[in-house]
Amino acid sequence: MITQALAQPLFIKRNAQNVTGGVNIFQSLLGLKGIGTSANKDNVLTLSAFYNGITIICNDYAKLPKGVYQKTLDGKGREALSNHPVKHLIDKEPNQYMTAFVYDTMMLQDAILKGNAYAIIERNTITAKPKALQYVNQDKTPVEVLKSSEKLFYKIDGIVYPADDVLHVPGFSFNGLVGVGVVTHAAKSLGVSLASQEFASEYYDGKGVGTGVLTTSKSMDPDAKARYSKALSEMFAQKSKWTVPVIDEASKFEHLKITPQEAQFLLASEHGINEVARFLNISPQKLKNNKDINNSISESLERQHVSDSILPWAIKFQQECDRKLFSTSEKAKRIYTKYNTESLLSADKVSQADYWSKLIFAGVLTRNEVRQLLDRNNITGLDEPLTPVNTQTLEQIDAKIKEINTQQ
Repeated sequence: MITQALAQPLFIKRNAQNVTGGVNIFQSLLGLKGIGTSANKDNVLTLSAFYNGITIICNDYAKLPKGVYQKTLDGKGREALSNHPVKHLIDKEPNQYMTAFVYDTMMLQDAILKGNAYAIIERNTITAKPKALQYVNQDKTPVEVLKSSEKLFYKIDGIVYPADDVLHVPGFSFNGLVGVGVVTHAAKSLGVSLASQEFASEYYDGKGVGTGVLTTSKSMDPDAKARYSKALSEMFAQKSKWTVPVIDEASKFEHLKITPQEAQFLLASEHGINEVARFLNISPQKLKNNKDINNSISESLERQHVSDSILPWAIKFQQECDRKLFSTSEKAKRIYTKYNTESLLSADKVSQADYWSKLIFAGVLTRNEVRQLLDRNNITGLDEPLTPVNTQTLEQIDAKIKEINTQQ
């Protein structure tokens, strides 16, 4: 523990009052001029593509199977430590309020939208082993990152914690210590999409009539013009399906149609999807933009999604857990966490069966190891790796022949 007087705040302070790089950075930095709409972490989720992208990435990360393993002494194998307390925290129940899925979803949402994800590590007072990971809601609990004597500390709700007691995963960062939310950089682009969405909503709400011009061959005094205009506007503003205006005498009404440029603006949703995809580092096809896609490339796109969108976040969280959830002696014993991203590639059963078969017949995995990956019990006699006869060396073939002759 340190006192506030000894700690020097970093150039970014994360709390509700000082918003420079903080939780409410969107309130001050994202006031956009000239595009009609300000993008912030709340209204940007009204964009279906952005909401869908955040949901897909967070859900795919949250459903990864998470385990604790120990490497063997020779470094060539590993053993699953299913009874390790960290395994329960990261894969089942991190705290008394959340399941692991909900916790992982909230943490990654914060890392993407707010730039930083925080969780306080509660430890056993006797053994110092972690017993809970308490999610920090930055909208209600201010978080301030402090630096003292070349060490980091976190001031959360008035309490100062050493870095070893706080899980902290930053998103995009300029200094490697604190992150900046994606909306900070995507604000202008996403603001255009929001403006397009509002324009389309107003256009369709007005039944495509918009502004109109009433012409007449007779002169009208100003009061008559105002009454005439008001009556006609109220008629077109009605929510009824059919509106039939009746124009007096020689009057003629013409509505100003949208220009081809404005019509193209109404079709800007595809451009908005591509912009969201770039900022979230996710394939446009994952955002339901199925243009120019076919089944022959779907598996390739899925692997690309895992490699580009999910794996980087999994590595960030995995390395932070390895740093702070294991004691020095456990690290010396080569104990580590592992997030299984292969589980996201198991939807295509035909491709999956072909993949497992090749690994089995190449001797890479035993049949029981594959059964374990499929969450099935072992079968006696399936623990030996298979070796294709046509890939054996001459020495192996000679040895096998001698063994058979000896048995006879």
